[in-house]
Amino acid sequence: MKVKLIDYTKNGIEKIVQCTRATRLQDFPKDKQNKLSQEKFVKKLISWGHLGVLEHVYFTFFVSDISLVTTHQLVRHRMASYLQQTKRHVFPDKPTNFVTPPSIKNSNRNIKRIYNAHMRNAWQAVRQIMRDGDIPLEDARYLLPAGFTTTITITMNARELRHFFKLRCAKGAQWEIKNLALEMLKICYDIYPSIFEDLYNKFIDGNNVKYGHKD
Repeated sequence: MKVKLIDYTKNGIEKIVQCTRATRLQDFPKDKQNKLSQEKFVKKLISWGHLGVLEHVYFTFFVSDISLVTTHQLVRHRMASYLQQTKRHVFPDKPTNFVTPPSIKNSNRNIKRIYNAHMRNAWQAVRQIMRDGDIPLEDARYLLPAGFTTTITITMNARELRHFFKLRCAKGAQWEIKNLALEMLKICYDIYPSIFEDLYNKFIDGNNVKYGHKD
């Protein structure tokens, strides 16, 4: 899995502070606080549960080598925007472009052989019915297991990201989406630590984070 931040709200902390102050004034405030004061103010807003203003700060990620299994979970987070690689027109260029769960990867040789053979055979089957039966990819793709990889672009605002991290970085989260969430959290924390510090401390810095299988 590869996670890349491709865009985010610049001057996000200043924007949060100014927008919050504007709710108590007749006009948008023009004066600025120093950076330290702004970050302290944002932390207080979060501790008070005043999270609406975080919706004005967004992050856009490009994720590759992620399974269809996980993107199906991901899009259940409705307060976000997604653009996913179309499997109607894009077929995996290699029969090995699939994700292997840790439980299978760490299993015995026979289990791994069964899994790998099934994935490769499905890939070959798609190619064969397209070639021999003149079946379009949009129909042949029904044979393709959800473990094959895809790409997806994700845009979430900071409030939804905090909600996403609370659910998907948690102990009981499924391993692949947990790996995704942890990578995104590290990136978000590096950009705006005052928005994500409590979650970073809880799920990464304050714990011995155990990632699942990385592809």
